[in-house]
Amino acid sequence: MQTINYDLVQLLRKIRAGHFVIPQFQRDFTWKEGQTRLLIDSIARNYPIGSLLVLGKNDEIPLKSRNINAVYPISPDGQDNNENGSIEPTPETYYVLDGQQRLTSIARIFLDSHPKRNYYFDLKQMLEIFYDDSPLWIVSRLRGRKNPDRKDNNKLVRSDVVLIQEKCDVYISEYIEDSGDFPQFEDNRNAAREAAAKIKGIFEIIRNYSIPFVQLENDAPLESVCRVFETINSTGTRLTTFDLAVARYYPDPDLKDFYDSSKEKYHVLREFEVDGERVLQILSLYQLQLNGKFPEATRKVMLSLKPEFIKTHWENAVLNLNKAYEWVRGLGATPKTQPPHSLLVSIATFLMVHSDSLGSGTGTATSVLKKWYFCSTLTNNPAPATNYKIGDDFGKFSKYLTEEMQIQYPTVHFTSEEIIEIKHFSDGRYKAIQGLMKMTAKEDLITGNQLLDNDDAEDHHIFPYSLAKSNGINRKKLNSIANRIIISKESNREISNTHPEKYLGDLVDRHNLEGNVGDFNRRLQNCFMPYTADDPDFKSKLSKENFDLFLSDRAKLIIARIKEVVGDAWKEPNIDNKEEKNLEEDEYVTV
Repeated sequence: MQTINYDLVQLLRKIRAGHFVIPQFQRDFTWKEGQTRLLIDSIARNYPIGSLLVLGKNDEIPLKSRNINAVYPISPDGQDNNENGSIEPTPETYYVLDGQQRLTSIARIFLDSHPKRNYYFDLKQMLEIFYDDSPLWIVSRLRGRKNPDRKDNNKLVRSDVVLIQEKCDVYISEYIEDSGDFPQFEDNRNAAREAAAKIKGIFEIIRNYSIPFVQLENDAPLESVCRVFETINSTGTRLTTFDLAVARYYPDPDLKDFYDSSKEKYHVLREFEVDGERVLQILSLYQLQLNGKFPEATRKVMLSLKPEFIKTHWENAVLNLNKAYEWVRGLGATPKTQPPHSLLVSIATFLMVHSDSLGSGTGTATSVLKKWYFCSTLTNNPAPATNYKIGDDFGKFSKYLTEEMQIQYPTVHFTSEEIIEIKHFSDGRYKAIQGLMKMTAKEDLITGNQLLDNDDAEDHHIFPYSLAKSNGINRKKLNSIANRIIISKESNREISNTHPEKYLGDLVDRHNLEGNVGDFNRRLQNCFMPYTADDPDFKSKLSKENFDLFLSDRAKLIIARIKEVVGDAWKEPNIDNKEEKNLEEDEYVTV
């Protein structure tokens, strides 16, 4: 990797010659006129605009690309370089990985290549407002049949003319001396020359402006391209393997079109914001398994898939990815509380190889995967979801089904105190416990109505968060998973900041009066509520004075439910230090 600096004139010469191309995975040019103005204004003030990231042409990475979105005027030799479709790279071609918006803006301004407008520099405004840090000296006009170098009594000079120093200097002097816009200079030639010098100095800064390019070596592997892009990219947009694959294979197959169509067909993929890279991982694992190799879906493997293999197996891979997400949704996962996508890749590939393994019943394969899924999401220190682990999990599932090899489950353990400490959506255990709640509580606790879909369910503080201000209760404890419940939007709005002693107490009174306490007790149990409606102390146990006791009692119910799900993967800690040490060394339980 090396950094190269081009002054503006050098850069524009390379742009005009077609040395910079945009990979197909890049979005289209989207900058608005105001953003373009600010960029040019920054150049004129010699402010840094950031480095651009490019990759030299590499026969091992034949990325499909397009030209910069600019329409160049016919060159003096009669050549027209306005072909904007997919192009074949030349030995001096550079793929623009980061900087398309800036590079296109520079081309459109200084090569007069905007498809619809001409840009001009207002010489009068440059004298009056440039040093007030205003970019309004840059103006644009709709492109017409004739687009002269100068307009408005020679006040406006077309932006590309700034590159021709001799012509530009003459235009500046003529305007200041002959336009009549500066009566104060009529008897003061020195002042006129000083004014002209100011503008000429700005244009000289533009001509000599240096733009740094970080150039990846031509033989850089795709893995390095992704890593460097993620590190240097100034826009914060992550370049994924799927982005590279789109450019790698375009137009046959057009992976972007493939995946857009898949998301239209399988809405859960759009709902859970699943990246197209997951489909490539599944295809890679499937291909490696067919070839008898260890299924590790590295970037290199994903970008080496044969186009015909992708086209043949794409639909099947997407179908099983959809099945996997529908399955975990049945286990309580929502877009807000979904597990790591990598877990779903292992399951989806398993389904692709062993079709219909996740039946609707309680078959062995379904039970094993369900247990593994919750053990993986509930463990305190989950193993990193590396490509190796994804492939290893898939391989073990397959061997379990075909060779009856035992599954190793991650061990799980919580104390009540640890449950209470879980308090944030970013914690995978929080998401997993909410999934258990969603899976168990099919009805709204308040109304008894069915919780129909994810859009209808919301996460509610049982004891309202306002207690932190009014009663000085610990904010962290109020955010604990032990103080959260899944209810409908309507009920969430109705309860708002009401205390549970009031809204749940009123429900107990109503159900006692109607004689259907049993129905309400069932809903309380399904929502992991630790008290029953026929308990004479029900209301007092839900008072703010007993908040800590409530958290402890509810944490015990949550633990009881976790134990049911993970079975013998639950491991109680030993008091003896030696046994405790041995337990830490043995992270998995084999069943």
